[in-house]
Amino acid sequence: MPGRNIGVCDVCAKERPTWALTKCHICGHVVCQKCATFAYGRYFCSKRCALFFFHDEGLDEDEGEET
Repeated sequence: MPGRNIGVCDVCAKERPTWALTKCHICGHVVCQKCATFAYGRYFCSKRCALFFFHDEGLDEDEGEET
């Protein structure tokens, strides 16, 4: 019998089959399909990560450094 392919959702902490889990593109948290936020053609662990992906908040710091 093959090994169990079970993972745990980082949001709800429930065990799910690994095929039902997805990794957030921003922070790397593993979330189930029920907890995941789908936005901009990708799955994220939260709405905050989805907004960060779209707005790319990290670029605001570098814009003022150009000379």
